[in-house]
Amino acid sequence: MSEENNSEHSQKTQPQGGKSFVWGLVRTTFYWAIPALIIAGTGLILFFRMSTYKQFDDPLINTIQSLIAYVEVVESVDDVKIKLTNEPIDPSYQRALSGRYWLVGELNENGRIEPLMGSRSLYGATLTLPIQDARKVRGQGGNIVTSIAQGPDNEPLRLAIESVVFPGMGERAIVIVAAADKRPTQQAVRRFSYLAIGLMSLIALALSAAIFMQVRIGLRPFFELQRRIADVREGRARSVVGVFPIEITPLADELNSLIGHNKEVVEYAQTHVGNLAHALKTPLAVLINESKGKTTAYAKLVERQTTEMSKQVDHHLRRARAAARGQSIGEVTPVKPILLSLARTLPRIYRDKDLDIHISVNKGILFRGAQRDLEEMVGNLMDNACKWTHSEVNVTVERLGPTNAKIKLVVDDNGPGLAEEEYAIVLKRGERLDEATPGSGFGLSIVNDLARAYNGSLSLGKSPKNGLRVILILPTVVDG
Repeated sequence: MSEENNSEHSQKTQPQGGKSFVWGLVRTTFYWAIPALIIAGTGLILFFRMSTYKQFDDPLINTIQSLIAYVEVVESVDDVKIKLTNEPIDPSYQRALSGRYWLVGELNENGRIEPLMGSRSLYGATLTLPIQDARKVRGQGGNIVTSIAQGPDNEPLRLAIESVVFPGMGERAIVIVAAADKRPTQQAVRRFSYLAIGLMSLIALALSAAIFMQVRIGLRPFFELQRRIADVREGRARSVVGVFPIEITPLADELNSLIGHNKEVVEYAQTHVGNLAHALKTPLAVLINESKGKTTAYAKLVERQTTEMSKQVDHHLRRARAAARGQSIGEVTPVKPILLSLARTLPRIYRDKDLDIHISVNKGILFRGAQRDLEEMVGNLMDNACKWTHSEVNVTVERLGPTNAKIKLVVDDNGPGLAEEEYAIVLKRGERLDEATPGSGFGLSIVNDLARAYNGSLSLGKSPKNGLRVILILPTVVDG
């Protein structure tokens, strides 16, 4: 697998524009629900206002009709006058500046009503209409017109007015007016408006919360499916299992089919690589054996080149196997048993050094990958440390964080170490700084290739023990 493909594999899908599907649905609901609530609230307020003012106007209209019925035209020798045979019985009309008034008079050009008769509550005052309302009263004789005016106590009044021409008075129009203080009604409308706005706001909030909860509950099977897939990826399960709604079950089945297909592809790749290794190494082994022991320059050249070819084949086959296994899903390997096994084996190999190998690793730390790859990586690192150390090798393993899907494996020795400019050299395949020391020169290169196949990394540094420090970053299982 190329480095470009490995880089693509390591990339994660990014949310589109950082948007949440849940919040998107809630916002969409807001877009239609809020205007609908505003329209409903406005309509409710207008309906209440119309109903309230109708109830306000009804007594005024009744007063006008009563006054018209009580008017009597009195003709004299030189004039025609009117009088009332009775008065409205509402006590408020009898109490000075009570806020309820009636008035009978004539409307002048300025909108002022010249009183002929009025309620005692007017306390001798009169009323003046806005000019436009005065014109409307003149133009709509026989119809009741509503208007506003300032009362005798400077209170805002709502008026009902009718212009009437009584028999025997020619074209002389008399205006009948009933008025009342509109402040209590305005306050009632205002209170209802505040109540309606508050109620609509509460409904909007409750609706949003209900929609949010409904969406969360509706998407819960998808969240569960996400967790089940994570279990497979982290090695906690081998397939997506669970009870899902009938709409999601086909998706889970397809995912299981995809996981199975992935495993088949990996197994096929490993088999193919093994077959290729056998096909290449057998002829190379024949050539190496035939050229050994020969003294001719040609035989030595063949032996040298075929040996190098065999090393290169081993290296690239290891890399191909690692790339195939790095794409596999669901394999996990405990780290501690492998380290302890190597710590028991390596001192037997390097008996002349009296090695002290110290292992520090928690029992529950896991490597998300194949056991053979972990054995090869850690084995190469510890073998390299034992080869160069004077007497001591320390191996520590820790998680990078409780929510971080990486572990850090550090190998320290107290050997001669390396200069900083030599770090890059030893990571190249086949490169050795000391040709006298046994080895192929592929050890650290193999570890680096395997680590990158698992989206990890390998780095070198100075050990606190004055030797070499090797830091290996590998994937682990996130607690779920």
